[in-house]
Amino acid sequence: MFSKTQPSAKPTSSGKPADSGKKAAPPVRAKASNAPSILSRDLVITGEISTDGDVQVEGRLEGNIKATTLTIGEQGSVNGKITAGKVLIRGKVTGKVDAGTIEMAETANVLADLIQDHLTIANGAFFDGKCTRKTKPAGAPSKSKS
Repeated sequence: MFSKTQPSAKPTSSGKPADSGKKAAPPVRAKASNAPSILSRDLVITGEISTDGDVQVEGRLEGNIKATTLTIGEQGSVNGKITAGKVLIRGKVTGKVDAGTIEMAETANVLADLIQDHLTIANGAFFDGKCTRKTKPAGAPSKSKS
């Protein structure tokens, strides 16, 4: 991307630049943007998506996705494994969802197994699958073998 450049060395009598002995600074890496990456309604992706940022799916993804926050729009669909910190589902999901927080809107259509800590299912959402909590809630009794 863009980086700060060192001033060019003045040429010596041989016409070649003199070596100043300094190493060039490593390129500066841009910080992640707060805007999500958007897969538009007319886009179909077959493959895997992995990012440290946020993703919004309005089209169709046939494959796995890993993101910080994933939003699936009303017309969006994901067929595969989702791994994220937070998932907001307004469209269709088939497969498996592993996230800290999962929220299903009233337009959600989910045929998936969920692994989560916090789950919200709005009235009218469709869910068919298995639900598993990642961590035990505080004060929960532990299972003991008898």
